[in-house]
Formats: sequence, C-alpha cells, structure tokens
Amino acid sequence: MFPLYASSILELFSREQILVFIAISILNSVLIYFSSIKFILVLQQCGYHGKRYFKWLKNKDTPYMSRLMLLCLLGFLFFCVLNTCFEALVGDNIGSYIGFIAYTLFMILYINSESSVNAKVPLKKTKRLVRLCITYCFLLTLISFALLVGLNCLSFLIGDKGVAILRFSLICAMPILVPYILFLAYSINQPFEQWRKKHYVKITTQKLDKADVIKIGITGSYAKTTTKEILKTILSQKYRVLATSGSYNTPMGIALTAKQLDSTHDVFIAEMGARSTGDIKELANIVKPQIGILTGVNNQHLETFKSIENTKNTKFELFENLSDNAIGFFSSDNTNSVELFDRFNGEKYLSGMVGEENLCYATDISFSGRGMIFTLNIKGEEPISCSTILLGRHNIGNICLASAVAYKLGLTPYEISLGINRIVSIGHRLELTPNNKNIIIIDDSYNSNEAGVAAAMETLDSFTGRKIVLTPGLVELGKMENVVNLEFGKTLAKHADIVIVIGKHNAEMIINGLIDGGMARENIKFAKTLNKGNIILNEIVNEGDVVLFENDLPDNYN
Repeated sequence: MFPLYASSILELFSREQILVFIAISILNSVLIYFSSIKFILVLQQCGYHGKRYFKWLKNKDTPYMSRLMLLCLLGFLFFCVLNTCFEALVGDNIGSYIGFIAYTLFMILYINSESSVNAKVPLKKTKRLVRLCITYCFLLTLISFALLVGLNCLSFLIGDKGVAILRFSLICAMPILVPYILFLAYSINQPFEQWRKKHYVKITTQKLDKADVIKIGITGSYAKTTTKEILKTILSQKYRVLATSGSYNTPMGIALTAKQLDSTHDVFIAEMGARSTGDIKELANIVKPQIGILTGVNNQHLETFKSIENTKNTKFELFENLSDNAIGFFSSDNTNSVELFDRFNGEKYLSGMVGEENLCYATDISFSGRGMIFTLNIKGEEPISCSTILLGRHNIGNICLASAVAYKLGLTPYEISLGINRIVSIGHRLELTPNNKNIIIIDDSYNSNEAGVAAAMETLDSFTGRKIVLTPGLVELGKMENVVNLEFGKTLAKHADIVIVIGKHNAEMIINGLIDGGMARENIKFAKTLNKGNIILNEIVNEGDVVLFENDLPDNYN
C-alpha cells in the first residue's frame, strides 16, 4: 500500500520540478546558514555544552529569537503578497515561486545587518566547527527539500487554488527553527566528537607517559594563564619549555599542544581549567604532573560549581592525582589556597607577595606607569633586585609563585631575575595599550573576578589623571552575582571618576552600587554594546585621562 502511494506521489513531480526543489533547498540552506552565524558562535563559546547554549537562548535579554520571528513574519507576508499579485500574470505554477524573491531579499538584508555587528571573539575555524557546519547545512537542505515536496503534495491533495498559490509560503518559518536545527546537528555529531576526544586523549596520555620531560600542572580560579606565561619565561633561561597555548586548558587543548612535544623539550606546562567537579582529575590523569601549582581559589564559576567548597575540592583534584614524589606549590596570597596547602600531604611550598615563611616573597615593591620594581627573596639565598613591565601588585605574587617552582627546578636567583626582566605583557590582563593621543589605556578585559578587580583598582590608583572605567560587570557567580556587582559598583565609585556600564546584564546592580558609593549621576553612562560604549568614550576622553577596560563579556552574554 505505502510503496504504491509513494510511487503515485513521485509521479506528481517532473524532473525539472525536482531540480527546482533541489536548487531552492540549497539556496535556502546557504541563506539560513549565514543568518545563523551568531548561534554557531555562541554554541562554540559555550564549549559545545547544550545546557549553556539553551540558557543563553532562553535569556529574556537575548534579542536574536525575536529578530528571527520578525524576519519570518516579514518574509511570510511579502511572500503571500507577491504570489497573490503575480498569480494572474504568470499562473498558479510559476506564481507559487514568486514569493521566494521577497524571502531571499529579507534574508540578505538580515544577514547584512548581523554581519555589521562585530563578534568580540571570532569563530575559531576548527575541524570540529567545519564538521558541525557540514552537518548543519545538510540538515537545512534536507528539511527545505522535504518541506517543498510536502507542501506541494498537500496542495495537490487539497486542490484549492489559493493553497496552490501560497503552498510554499511556510518555508518562511524555517529561520525560527535555526537554533534547534543547529542543536540537532550538534547532537548528531556528538557521538563522533566524543569518540574523537577519547581517541586523542588516549594518544596524548600515552605520549606524555613516555616523554622524558618535567610535567607541570597549573590550576586555580584566576591567574592560570598569567602564571603559566611567567613560569615559561623564567624556566626558558635554562630549559626548553612547551606550554599550552593561550587559555587552552581542556583535554583537547592539552592534546593539541602535546602534538608539538618532541625530544628537545625539557618541560611541559599544562594549564588546567574546570567548570565542574571531576574536570581537573581528568586533566591530571592525562598529564600526570610531577609539579602542581595552585594560583588561588575564589567564587569564579560559582554558577556551575554551586559552592566554594565544590570549587576548592575540584582544584585540589590536581594534587590528589599528581605522580609519585610530586611537589605542590601554593599561593600564600589566597586563604583558600593556604587551606588546601595544609590539606596536601606531599612535599609542598608556599610563595607569595609577603611573608618570610614563604619559599619566595617580595619586598621593596614600587610602582610606576610602566611596571614594577621589587626585591625577590628566596630562602637561603641573597635577595636580588628585579623589574617587570607587568602591572598590578597581584602579579608580584604570581612571579613569586613561578620563581619558587623555577628555584626548585635548579635555576639560580640570577637566572630567575633575568627571566623576570624578560616577561612580556599578558594579553588583556592589565595590559597597557599604546596609542597616539597621550591617553593611558589599560586593557583588563579578560574574564575579570573579585581578586582581579582589587588589583585593577590598585593599578588605576597608581596613575594620575581622570579615571574612566568601561565595564559590563562580573558574571558566572550564580546567586551571588547581584550582590557582587552591587559591591563592584561601590568599589568603582571610590576609584573612578566616570564609569561607562556596558550591556544590560549587570547594569542595574552596578549603577545602584555606583550611586550608593556616592558617584554623581552625570558621571554614570550606559551603553548597550561595547561599540556604543567606545563611541561615548571618544566623546568624553581627554588628553591625560586613564581608561580601564574591566572585563568584557563573551558573545553568549549579548
């Protein structure tokens, strides 16, 4: 019965109609793909985690679903109008296709308007992204073709002239399905991606097991990348060092870096990030470090960890999974780090800005607009003078922590001081940005937290001139987010002269905090986007001003 019915349906279409359906399906797939770049970007920035993606999608401040609905509505209305108007001139058959002209034009206008909005973090063109896009485009083409065939069959079965003219108009509803079709493509690919991850992790684990290198793991709620880069620079005075690139701190990030590992390397440094319990354990089991470093623990990512205890336990997974006879290094500048130092039973050392009980600490710290000078003290060694272009007192603590590791790995105080002098600015972490307008611009836009805010305010105070801060506030703090941003506003009021609040996400709490802190209303500005914030900045900034960009929310918060 079914084969006979299917055969009769197929007889409805000529070869030319099938080719037209295929051509329209491919065109629709291309148009929808380019109109959904924002959704692809957010899925990637959410780490390809479905829950985070749908949380962004459901956020009432996310405008993209309403824009797609407007696109569908306009496309549908003009599709119907064109079809109805031209039906008398070209007939039912050709008339049913005329509306695609309006639909295509609206899609192109939408794509053009979206492309003018710059992504804060551009799409990373990885192999995984390419596979996702291929599956996504295939699904779009398949669904488009099925709709065209199905709607044509429905029109034939109903036999109504009006239905015949407008039979393809429902294709205009497809853009509203963009986020769900994309997630379907992600779900189809996920089993292969999981298998691929396990495959590369297995290869990486075996390679690192055989490698004759000193393996170091760095974790913490903050300063992981900075401490890693500092340590890499210092150790490079004696060793050939390979470290994970940028903020690569996941299993695949470590796997990609380990590909470069060869017999000429002496040290392998792996940054280890986590958003949930067990993440650090997984990374530690891949690397099996002989040295573990903890930069500190705070409420960063409290949204996913749920409690500070969960965060501390997750960070401590590194030290629970070190190789035999391993050494632990802990920052003395963070109370949670000191607590975990007491918990660790292996060979261990504290280091930080101050404290003669530390293996490394600093004295005689002085600041300038171009960096810091200090005396590095190492137990059992003569103090040595050091200078760095890094800004922020907290970076002295990071340097001391890295220096302690370097000292235990055989570097002399002189070699360590040479390494410190050669440290370069870490991108978007209290980085001085050059300009030709005699304005001091400090870029501290990378993933700010409460500890980072304190350091940024101290750095801001070290400069003279009017202080202007652009910030969207702090995120991923769970139930504490409103309270923290209210306090953040109060803190800003003490250190800044003008504050430009970016985006609606935390605006209300920051502005309330600024007012509670005593800042005049005329000195509080608001901008929906960073681009608009920069326009306001350009209107008010003067020569001699100090401008601080404090945090910059990723695209999945916009």
